[in-house]
Amino acid sequence: MDVTERILSQSAELFINSGIKAITMDDISREVGVSKRTIYENFKDKDELLRACLIYIDNYFNKDKEALIRESKNTIDMMFKILKQGIQLISTINPLFMTDLKRYHYRVWKETHKINTEKHLAQTYTMLKKGINEGLYRNDIDIEIVAKLLHEQLRIMSDEQIFPSSKYSIKAVFENILINFMRGIATRKGLELIENYQSD
Repeated sequence: MDVTERILSQSAELFINSGIKAITMDDISREVGVSKRTIYENFKDKDELLRACLIYIDNYFNKDKEALIRESKNTIDMMFKILKQGIQLISTINPLFMTDLKRYHYRVWKETHKINTEKHLAQTYTMLKKGINEGLYRNDIDIEIVAKLLHEQLRIMSDEQIFPSSKYSIKAVFENILINFMRGIATRKGLELIENYQSD
């Protein structure tokens, strides 16, 4: 792992664990074991480092998701595996991470959100099409609209104004969004599979 990747990996871990505002460039310098000058030679400021960290985090977890997609028996099986992976991921992220990102680094969040959304929408579109071909999702759904609806629901999941972490478990919110989404577009065959997975 080269210096740039070490900075990205360990900065991302610090941001996820403690939030963004609490972490200074001095903290990152100490954690990575390099001088601040080395960090600034690779990233001009905290925003640029954060932007790179967000892409790094998304790519890291996307590799796991792609592996789950390849190994799944069908799209219902895949969605339950993604649900399990998502719950594990969510439990490692300090709620301050998203709050700080939107409050103090809104431009960075907006830029990376746009890039990541386009990529994830394409994946969801493919997944929905496959589910229809498997006879698990209804063939009367508008795939483009349904894909966007899912992503908008997942986006508000981390909104502290809508689902404050003091009142709602993010695990429960995520489960309710994903399972109800699947049930809403499933055929009878798909519903039977969903009920089987829920009863396991």
